[in-house]
Amino acid sequence: MSFSHNPVMLETSINNLNIIKDGTYVDCTFGRGGHSKNILERIGKNGKLIAIDKDNEAEDFAKENFNDDSRFIFEKNNFSNIVNIVEKHNGKNKVNGILLDLGVSSPQLDNPERGFSFMKEGPLDMRMDTSSKMTALLWLKEADLKDISRVLKIYGEEKYSYRIARAIKKSIEKDSLQTTIDLSKVISECYPKSISSKINPATRSFQAIRIYINKELQELEKILDDCLQIIEIGGRLVVISFHSLEDRIVKNFINKHSLGKEVISKLPITNLSQNLNLKKIKVPLKASDNEIDENIRSRSAKIRVAEKI
Repeated sequence: MSFSHNPVMLETSINNLNIIKDGTYVDCTFGRGGHSKNILERIGKNGKLIAIDKDNEAEDFAKENFNDDSRFIFEKNNFSNIVNIVEKHNGKNKVNGILLDLGVSSPQLDNPERGFSFMKEGPLDMRMDTSSKMTALLWLKEADLKDISRVLKIYGEEKYSYRIARAIKKSIEKDSLQTTIDLSKVISECYPKSISSKINPATRSFQAIRIYINKELQELEKILDDCLQIIEIGGRLVVISFHSLEDRIVKNFINKHSLGKEVISKLPITNLSQNLNLKKIKVPLKASDNEIDENIRSRSAKIRVAEKI
């Protein structure tokens, strides 16, 4: 529980929620409460914050550090269940803002035992919800070569997906794949020696496996659709993403519901522009050079903001 967490673009994300004192807000990715703490500082005594996280350690942290605040509610759950969660804690009332900070959190990444990092040796786990049975290693053992290759290509946009998948299956056959460092070495050896990059060769494959076993993109698509039901008119949706697949989903969602015919003009839909649900607030926001210097993880972050109309 001692792992530190420095939320990326904290002030920018919270400012764009456009917080009102008596509003109700949802922090869909509580982590270690960096965003939640900032939201609670801005709402009044009649405001409310519902925080969601499926990580057991996040739940423990919330109980230890936030339970004394009557405005704060924590729900251990998948954020894709947001409609039921909000109804449970807020009745039929809509919320004034929803914040999504996507991907793996710093405490998860920094703890070798969670298996998210290719830089630190640990079990090949990668589960965000540790009550789930499917670890990264178990999936790699059960999946066939084609499935692994497909996941690496689609979710990691990995150029050498088939070569890496084949090497992974060979390592499993030899019983030489047990840890994150084992997997990182297998992946690195699949890259031609002539290729040099600032990005570790294992980055894309680790990302792909993590996204797949945690169903991250499917959950993202579901919560975005559900947000339309529960945000009050004038309320904000703020999404922080860290790679192109997430950002593309968020961008397309906001465009679809704010631009209408301009986005899907080829589809046989009429009067779509009369039924738009969102107003795009700003172009993607990125971290400043100073923040990137202080927190390298902000380098790839993008924030997109939309307002319910």
